[in-house]
Amino acid sequence: MMTNTKMSIFNRYVDPLTKSVIFKKHLIENVFWDDNKEVNQDKGHNKNNNVRVFIPKGKNDLSNLVKPKEYDGETNWTINIGDFIVKGDVNQDSVNKISELEDAFTITFTDEKDYGSSNMHHFELKGE
Repeated sequence: MMTNTKMSIFNRYVDPLTKSVIFKKHLIENVFWDDNKEVNQDKGHNKNNNVRVFIPKGKNDLSNLVKPKEYDGETNWTINIGDFIVKGDVNQDSVNKISELEDAFTITFTDEKDYGSSNMHHFELKGE
């Protein structure tokens, strides 16, 4: 599977002491990123931005990837609806809200694809 960039994923974490929500970054080195940024003129200049991302399993270190319920905010990372993704390696290690990131998308769909040959196994994400 071809890749064309890196991606920063920001996972939602609730600090047990302060109860504040923090989104912590994890860098994924090899992804195929396909985004659309457009303005719909017929609807009063509403933005219609979306992204589709493929994360090949064989080209990335997924040893610390866990299911969303197992995410601890410290030693691992996850893929979950509602988390944020940004193309490339972002300088911030954590944010409190998506508006702190430039050109970020919120994950709206995730699926694990484990069919075909092993070099085709991947995760698919969609975001808006």
